[in-house]
Amino acid sequence: MKEVLQRLHAYCAAQQWRGFDPYDGLLSPWARWLPGKFARQAWTQLHRRSPVNLRRLCGIRPTWNAKGLALFIMGGANGELREWLLGLRARGGGWGYPFPWQSRAFYAPAGTPNLICTYFAVKALAGGHLGEPTARERLDEKAVQFVERELVVERGSERWITYIPGSTTQVHNINMLGAALLGRPDCMEWSVKRQRPDGSWWYGEASNQRWVDNFHTAYSLLALREQGGFEKAMERGFDYWQRTFWKPNGEPLYHHDGSGPTDVHCSAVGVLTFLAFGERGRARKVAEWAVDNMWDERGFFWYQRKGRRVNRICYMRWTQAWMYYALSRLVKSDEEARA
Repeated sequence: MKEVLQRLHAYCAAQQWRGFDPYDGLLSPWARWLPGKFARQAWTQLHRRSPVNLRRLCGIRPTWNAKGLALFIMGGANGELREWLLGLRARGGGWGYPFPWQSRAFYAPAGTPNLICTYFAVKALAGGHLGEPTARERLDEKAVQFVERELVVERGSERWITYIPGSTTQVHNINMLGAALLGRPDCMEWSVKRQRPDGSWWYGEASNQRWVDNFHTAYSLLALREQGGFEKAMERGFDYWQRTFWKPNGEPLYHHDGSGPTDVHCSAVGVLTFLAFGERGRARKVAEWAVDNMWDERGFFWYQRKGRRVNRICYMRWTQAWMYYALSRLVKSDEEARA
């Protein structure tokens, strides 16, 4: 694993840690002519799903991604990455994606600060790790104030944390990561109360967000572990996740019903989640499957596979940054176990 990590480091450093993203389609100059929400979603999905990288043809260039840089920093990459990450901060204190994006719930222009990018940037700059609490005094205060001021929603006696300013969308992994970051058990309780009988959570509470997938469930579990105090919900969720989303050989399943592609993003988050829950053997099995089945000898990981069809596009945030962080944590865990 250490050799794979070293080769991945060399590849990403040679790219200056920049790259394409599955969701960067709206960076194309052509995207300005798209007539509305559904056209923007279709254009984004075309780039996300195509096994042929159309981006250069469509005028899309590699970019730095705040979340990607944060993951590389958390994995031990040094140099100028911290300065680059700080340079990507949006006005108001948070961080956003370098591309516009159209979700099912809202449209966000490029650079719109959001919870997920801000969470990872704050954790990285504080020297923190997923699934572990970070002392409040080490957190970037400007970013924390942004989340508290712009993203905490109150409705009656309930409070939750939303994705972007001005939205009230109810997405569980977003709320739970934000609650863990701020140390807000009241917000965490909002999601815990909505845990389903089998231990899972819907992605979100809107009618068009009723699905359960591997890595978003894992984000929620890591947030619960970071927060503490919700052991029963965490144990039920972990039991559901580890039973539902993994084949015996370490291959990940994307959705709870087994549908969807095999995505190495799930592998990376799986390694980190199993490690956080003390399952180092299972973390290693997941990593070994990813290396055996998704590693490109040019020095990076492929994106997805579905049966014999393989999407070999290199995505810097979605794939390389996550695997970099996951492998660095696994290598460190193995070294500590041998010490």
